[in-house]
Amino acid sequence: MKSRSGKGERNEVGRRRRLLRGVSANVVLLGVVSLLTDLSTEMIIPILPMFLLSLGATGLIIGLIEGAAETTASLLKVVSGWYSDKMRRRKPFILGGYGSSALAKPLLILATSPWHVLGIRVTERIGKGIRSAPRDALIADSTEPQSMGIAYSFHKSMDSLGALLGVLVLIALVFGIGASLDAGLTEEDYRVVFAVAAVPALLAVLVIALFVRDVRGRTEPPKTSFVSGMRDLGRPFRLLMVVVMVFYIAEINVAFFILKGLDYGLSDLEVILLYALYNFTFFLMPVTFGRMSDRLGRKPVIAMSFALYAVTCLIMAGAGPWWMLVLGFGVLGVYKAASEGVFKAYVVDLVPEELRGSALGAFHTGIGLVMLPGGIIAGLLWDQLGPAPMFLYGAVVAAASLVLLVTMAPPDKTPVSSG
Repeated sequence: MKSRSGKGERNEVGRRRRLLRGVSANVVLLGVVSLLTDLSTEMIIPILPMFLLSLGATGLIIGLIEGAAETTASLLKVVSGWYSDKMRRRKPFILGGYGSSALAKPLLILATSPWHVLGIRVTERIGKGIRSAPRDALIADSTEPQSMGIAYSFHKSMDSLGALLGVLVLIALVFGIGASLDAGLTEEDYRVVFAVAAVPALLAVLVIALFVRDVRGRTEPPKTSFVSGMRDLGRPFRLLMVVVMVFYIAEINVAFFILKGLDYGLSDLEVILLYALYNFTFFLMPVTFGRMSDRLGRKPVIAMSFALYAVTCLIMAGAGPWWMLVLGFGVLGVYKAASEGVFKAYVVDLVPEELRGSALGAFHTGIGLVMLPGGIIAGLLWDQLGPAPMFLYGAVVAAASLVLLVTMAPPDKTPVSSG
């Protein structure tokens, strides 16, 4: 018995080691940075729609704020990605981006109208626009080709763990300031949360400054202009971007999932608990899907994620009993886990090494360009027709995107993983 137990423990240790093979120190450190940043962000995101409602915002205004914030950020991502390729340095962009976002978040304490929140969210997302593509390119620079899926998915898992911890800290803070399951938050409660949320964001900046290191590329930096560099990304990348932009114009922002819970009649804290469930499933699954994509290819995993998203929207559209809301938030987390890290690995597989930052920036920018009209469409559907038609719109476009993915997206160039 002892021997079998000891062997089981050794096998478990072996599985953990194999699971994390290919995850370098830089990837771990960037994971810690994302954990701290998302701990901060996700203390804010689940209560931001509630805060906006308390300031007099409508569904359309909430959709406009979220869409404008993401679109503004995304317009910068392709530029920062290209310049990080040109300079062959990622860290200055990463440090500057995380730093500016960390300094913007405390300004929410002073907000007294939805338009103040719009300005702060846009400013905070500008930091994300500066850092995202260089950070994702540094992950690729720090990783062997056969381990891209697990590296990006490990980073996304750390990101999701931070989000989960942020929601748990938020729940503890809500109880600490005297709220209950039946009582809503006051404006002063929101401002206390915003102040506390600034602390982990500043710690993340410290980790970057002290520990993250640039990696010298194996190829020469691109010598072409920005426009030529975009052309050099190639037709396979452009075909993938068509699929990406069609899909993301109908990816319903999580703010509307939160509003659905409130519309159902749940209390603020009950909705926050649902949001914690979403982040828990998001945290559990990315590494599994990343390994799957390293072994089977990116395209099948992305196809699975599109199908999961369509199912999520159908569940939320038809949510009658409370358990359907629970299921919807849970499946939403699984969809996110299957898509976000794997999409980045797919992009890196399709483009030359010296243009990774440019490609990842263009990928993020393409998503951002459709998120503003997507947010406005979702907000109008919510205000004019209600939650069900809005979620049905998401399901229909996800199904159409799945067809486009299968018929248009380029074949995988995923290196065969030995893991």
